Amino acid sequence: MFSLPGEPSAATEARQYILNAFQDLEFFEEGHRYVLHGKSLPSVSNVAHRFIREPFDEQRQAERYAKRHGQTPEYWIQQWRQNSFRATTLGTKTHAYGESLGYLRAGLPERICPSMSAQYMPEYGFLAPLHPKEEAVLKFMNEMPRSMHLVLNEAKVYSGKNPRQELNLSEQLAGTFDMLYYQDGTDGQPEGFVVLDYKTNANLANDYNRKFGRVLHEPFADMTEEDLSLYTIQLSLYALMLQDIDIPVIERRIVWLKDSEYQVIPVADLSEKLRQTI
Repeated sequence: MFSLPGEPSAATEARQYILNAFQDLEFFEEGHRYVLHGKSLPSVSNVAHRFIREPFDEQRQAERYAKRHGQTPEYWIQQWRQNSFRATTLGTKTHAYGESLGYLRAGLPERICPSMSAQYMPEYGFLAPLHPKEEAVLKFMNEMPRSMHLVLNEAKVYSGKNPRQELNLSEQLAGTFDMLYYQDGTDGQPEGFVVLDYKTNANLANDYNRKFGRVLHEPFADMTEEDLSLYTIQLSLYALMLQDIDIPVIERRIVWLKDSEYQVIPVADLSEKLRQTI
């Protein structure tokens, strides 16, 4: 547990409450597994993908692609997997930079991720960005309003803690959100907690699916089958888990990291639909 100089008491109290409430959740990097009292829980991201109507069939799509563009299906599968690996690796590194920079800016350099130590200059309190997406994180942090106070980075949470049993999801889930900030209301914005997630995708929207009306399963058939929709579901699930322990989440925001730039995208609250569906 830690507290930050000059932070509002609401941020300190929420941090302690969240860490205590979810301290029994275990996470294992190998296999990306969440375990609660010996029971494995499905992850938020996997559950969000259940609403996709037609999951990507790698072999089938590779065969089609090979007919149109040459090479063998195996060639294209290798290319796709390598590109995915590159994107995932970059995303992991960028998230570590964001987590570390958030804590550094809050006055907690000891919480910088070990993987970021080579980029840290302690004499200047400088965490060097080595990639355009890290530069985007730095710009986002530099431009964050003074009314925003860090509560936690990379916090692990799970569902099922609402004292009103009828409001709990029928299936217990777990996940990790990138950032929780407390917005103190001093700049005219509403007071409360804001969940944010970094995203490093090349695109969040899917123009093809938008053009041909490909949508998610009910109750989200009004949403296009694309990453933006899946992330909206994810952020609502994170917020729902915090609301279950009486943390008033007022906004859910994607921080889309581009090449040295970023875009903050507020997303809808889908918690009521999720409570009725999962």
